[in-house]
Amino acid sequence: MASITVQRPVIIKTIVTESFKRLYIADLEDAIKRVDAIVQQIDVQSRRFDLERQVNPQSRVIRQQLELERARQDSARMELQARLREAQQLELNSEFTQGTIDGTVDINVGDNLFEKIAGTELIVKDGIVLEIREGVSSPAVPVVPPPSGGIITPATR
Repeated sequence: MASITVQRPVIIKTIVTESFKRLYIADLEDAIKRVDAIVQQIDVQSRRFDLERQVNPQSRVIRQQLELERARQDSARMELQARLREAQQLELNSEFTQGTIDGTVDINVGDNLFEKIAGTELIVKDGIVLEIREGVSSPAVPVVPPPSGGIITPATR
């Protein structure tokens, strides 16, 4: 029988423990500190280019690039702060979606495609896989047709 192996997203969900919460919050706080350091460097460079503007006409262009990068870093900082507030509110023993990884699945002639590529979740607690959930319907991982449009999505069945 003909078969093919395809990739599908696998959602990693963590059972929130005191240890996980503490490490996650510490990681977010460290990331915010790194962004703050980058912003501080950008501010120093911007002030330097302000002083050099009369000497070097390219300074204006570089200053604009620095302002754009600062705006990106400010946006990243706001996102990290929102995630930090969320992390601080996490309830112990609740499930927290940590991210996704790529997994593979074999599809054979006669298989229901949508059941095969439906969401899979790994439930982890302190780094130990507790459960593997197959065929989970998850709005976070929609089935999207390729650009050629050659596949029927679950929404159009």
